[in-house]
Amino acid sequence: MHRVHFRKENVTFDVPDGTNLRQACIDAGIDPYPVLGGLVSCRGKGFCGTCAVGVDEPSSLSPPARREAKYLKRLVSGLSDELRLSCQAAVHGPVTIETNPSMKEGWKTHGFYSGRYVPSWKSSS
Repeated sequence: MHRVHFRKENVTFDVPDGTNLRQACIDAGIDPYPVLGGLVSCRGKGFCGTCAVGVDEPSSLSPPARREAKYLKRLVSGLSDELRLSCQAAVHGPVTIETNPSMKEGWKTHGFYSGRYVPSWKSSS
């Protein structure tokens, strides 16, 4: 049994080795889809990418298949090691998951979010 923790939902549970991550989410009542509860998803076939999740310990999941790796590389450059399609990942160790992860890191460097932003009305003398 391996411990799976969902950061945003603050839910932790154990799953048997080899459990599909998407199915584990659904069984625990956690929605891995960002919008519409997966109504526009491919239902676990690995074609749409809507079930992408952030992973803290990528080595605790099965290695990405060729198609998934190619899809993630095209989807987000530089973050493909931290993201997985939950429908394509099998749990093989303890892992922390973030549902609906940010696909773009650029927003974190903008002054507004980092505390360095100065509104135009304050900077004028």
